[in-house]
Amino acid sequence: MNPLDAPGRTPYSSSLTNLRSLLAIRAIALLGQAGVLVYVTRVGSDTTSHWGPASALLALGLLTAFSLWRTTQAWPVRQREFLLQLLVDVIGWTVLMYFSGGADNPFVSYYIVPLVVAAAVLPWRFTWLIAAVSLLAYTSLFFFNRPFPLFAPHAGMQHGDDFSIHTFGMWFNFLFSAVLITYFVVRMATELRRQEEREVQRREAGLRDEQIMAVASLAAGTAHELATPLSTMTVLVDELLQDPALGESSRADCEILRGQLQQCRSTLAALSQTAETSRAGSFQRISSHRFVESAVERWGLRRPRVARQFQCLGDGPAPVLACDPTLQQALENLLNNAADTGSECISITLDWDGETIRLEIKDQGPGVPPELLRQLHSGERGSEAGGLGIGLLLSSAAIERHGGHLDLRNAPEGGTIARVTLPISQLPATHETFT
Repeated sequence: MNPLDAPGRTPYSSSLTNLRSLLAIRAIALLGQAGVLVYVTRVGSDTTSHWGPASALLALGLLTAFSLWRTTQAWPVRQREFLLQLLVDVIGWTVLMYFSGGADNPFVSYYIVPLVVAAAVLPWRFTWLIAAVSLLAYTSLFFFNRPFPLFAPHAGMQHGDDFSIHTFGMWFNFLFSAVLITYFVVRMATELRRQEEREVQRREAGLRDEQIMAVASLAAGTAHELATPLSTMTVLVDELLQDPALGESSRADCEILRGQLQQCRSTLAALSQTAETSRAGSFQRISSHRFVESAVERWGLRRPRVARQFQCLGDGPAPVLACDPTLQQALENLLNNAADTGSECISITLDWDGETIRLEIKDQGPGVPPELLRQLHSGERGSEAGGLGIGLLLSSAAIERHGGHLDLRNAPEGGTIARVTLPISQLPATHETFT
């Protein structure tokens, strides 16, 4: 189960986010033109009919509203749809400019906005198409347009000899376009980078799952291959115990041997079950306190000479944890690493807040060399890692597969601290034991 594909989580889409940004740009531009039209209608002295630009504004406004509704649907946003929206911007703006002075309208340079947006989010061939259509539309407005007195090159309301509404409009349009490009295009580029980072995380999660599945398959195969010789040895030991001529000392040794063989068979059966569960990807939900306590007790039976202190610092009932057997194995690997340092006592601490479960395992060993810590944090695995190599790699992969994180660091007072952070399951526990 990939934590990035957890149930109930809406898939991330940079194309959908960028389309909404484009619609926001269009809406702002239309509001600006609507304000100009209202100003001309109420303040201007010309009697020219303004039904043309008003109709164009209304049509673009309705299309923008429909496109905004479309972004709430489950349909994926394709590159061709994004291209079509940009073409709508260019063509719609051309119609609007035609009714409001053509190339004399200072807002005609808005054509640069869809061009920059295309360059930021679309392939080069689509960008060149937008550039060609924009250039053709801009050039056509020099020859085909309806005069708009406010934007005539020598319009009134002079302030000195060189300043006019046309000049002011050109300055304002530059400011307007610069702000839109700076804010929205940077935002779109950021969304694309986030999408790339998320894809990298997906690939890494897929590789981790493949590693776990490979180890699970190897474990299942090994358990199957060892089952036959273990059964043979068990039968032979049972026959020896049935021999009345067997001495007391040898009988005691055979009893111990039979117990050890039974333990091996139980371990292999559990290993095979764990491998099959891992390949099936099934999760169960259990109280985090019960899970950690059960794992520590199970590990303690195998390492009886190592003392351990388990503390639960959280208040109230322990939160529910969603896990599979690989998480228990990861915890036991961390405990084994702590015991292999030569520590006489290992401290295990469980805590939680409203969102995460935190587990710390602290040993009293010499700590991990800084260079090895750097390699572990960067994902490198060298031969100098010794016992921390494949075990820590698989533990980290299993924890991240559950949506968690493993942090290994040296304690200031000596020893090593392995901190495991896991998300809290939002569903109730289905089991109170975990074996």
